[in-house]
Amino acid sequence: MRSLTLLTALALATLASLVAVVGATAQEGKVVLTVGLTQDLDTPNVTAGELVSSYELFTLQYASPTDLAAEDFSTVPGLAESWEVSDDGLTVTYTLREGLRWSDDTPLTAEDIAYTINRARDEEWLNYTSTVANLSAEARDERTLVVTTKVPDPRLPGLPLYVVPKHIWEKVPADEVSNYPALDGVGSGPFTLAEWKKGQFWRMVANPNFWRGRVAIDEVVFRVFRNADAMVAALRSGEIDAAHNVPAAAFPDLENEEGIVAVQGEQGGFDYLVLNSYDGRPPRDTSKFDAPHPALTDLRFRQAIAHAIDKETLVERVLNGIGTPGTTMSPSANPAWIPELSEEETYDFDLDRARQILDEAGYVDSDGNGLREYEGEDIVLRYALRSESETSKPYAEFITGWLEQIGIGTRFSTYDDGQLLEVAGKGDFDLYVWGWTPFVDPDPMLSYFTCDQIAVDASDFTNYYNDAGFCDPTYDELYEQQNRELDPERRREIVHDMLRRFYASASYIVLATSPDLQAYRTDRFTGWVRQPAETGPVLFSNSSPSYWNLTPIEGADDGGDGLATGGIVAIVVAVVLAAALAGWIVLRRRTAEERE
Repeated sequence: MRSLTLLTALALATLASLVAVVGATAQEGKVVLTVGLTQDLDTPNVTAGELVSSYELFTLQYASPTDLAAEDFSTVPGLAESWEVSDDGLTVTYTLREGLRWSDDTPLTAEDIAYTINRARDEEWLNYTSTVANLSAEARDERTLVVTTKVPDPRLPGLPLYVVPKHIWEKVPADEVSNYPALDGVGSGPFTLAEWKKGQFWRMVANPNFWRGRVAIDEVVFRVFRNADAMVAALRSGEIDAAHNVPAAAFPDLENEEGIVAVQGEQGGFDYLVLNSYDGRPPRDTSKFDAPHPALTDLRFRQAIAHAIDKETLVERVLNGIGTPGTTMSPSANPAWIPELSEEETYDFDLDRARQILDEAGYVDSDGNGLREYEGEDIVLRYALRSESETSKPYAEFITGWLEQIGIGTRFSTYDDGQLLEVAGKGDFDLYVWGWTPFVDPDPMLSYFTCDQIAVDASDFTNYYNDAGFCDPTYDELYEQQNRELDPERRREIVHDMLRRFYASASYIVLATSPDLQAYRTDRFTGWVRQPAETGPVLFSNSSPSYWNLTPIEGADDGGDGLATGGIVAIVVAVVLAAALAGWIVLRRRTAEERE
């Protein structure tokens, strides 16, 4: 009876959650776009958020001085309608559009942009440092912004910077910036945050003061699914209008389904296996941080693991053939930044070679139990699994199988993405698989792996980007060189050298290119835009232009949700009795899994 009572409570909670989502997406008289995804926000705070989901929110809420063209990522006007560059290239004077206003009707002026640049530089805001480290800004008047760089900057006059409202952020103390919840909902983009129910959805409303003009959609609801197959079913039924991160197994069927367009969006994304290789060097106080397994600080050990990964099998079996085996890290949406590796440079799949490296390095299995040893103890690595990823477990099954074949054990722990970010910051892991989607310019991605990006303050784990603990002074020197190199060809050569060094460290094993698999319905909206043209995704791109180009199709349902509230209520009530029959077993199994 206790199990049935608990199950009923869970069903009612599920019902309340579904009703809340439907209430958010089916409001009478409003045009609502509903987007399904499997990753919740980590935070609405633009200085600290790191997940792709949060960046989509930032893109919609905060406009930039310059924008990126949908066709080819070229620099185009944004908040600034024009600019002039000084003869020495170190100063850019921007002229802002007339009458800019924040969503709360406060004037948006050059002072807001200067404030964002200068404060982000001084306080080293995580998501701004790469862009503003060498910049200073001055507001000459409400519409005139002067930006000066200490060194030549190949990105200028492009200034893709999320501008925050000074009248809101100046109230936030410096020591509270990274923890500011940022639920104020004040922005300058096409939509601003109105509501966030963690684990369920977040809702954004149209900004009447958007500089392009008010968009044709009243609200965008991002609905979080715990199961990607359920998200696909919701797309098919019309509950949602678009889906992001469609499972590879479902993608071919959606490509052939009438009324649905499936999109394989290429923008430099990749999946990687990170090996925590932090070797304890300063400035981190290792007594206050968790340390990796000491074998991982040995390059030979990491090289053996790199040789034990069959990337072609992962692409075929995990990604359903959608993608290509990875080489070096991809720092940009433009593949020209990725160097070609010689045969001698490449860690090819070779289990015998992996075993040989470990043997020669002295990692032996002295007791014959199948596990090699480090200082007399079996080597068992802590493998972190992502609960919000459909590919995390399949990747893990193959990877741990290959590691077992070369004498390395693993122990699993499971985290949602928010938890795993903190685990990464603390260094409390040995390996995991995740993915990156880089910006257009390679500088931000390259900056994440400089030595000064390793978290050093044990009381603040807001810097999770350098999750490998990688530190190479030569890499840092090359980073500074490319950061100020104005010759495109020479800059590309420097970047290629950096990526070769990073690859050789075997700290990041790039498993595969990772296209954004998306799909959208054709019955309610028209105007979907791929970025870049023909090859990119329609949502979750560098500036996501679809949102302000979409218009509702005349005569289409405005609700954006194929099931009415009453329909969902009926379904939930109907399944409660059936679920009760198996509920006790399911709950017992779930409890046991959680203990493990």
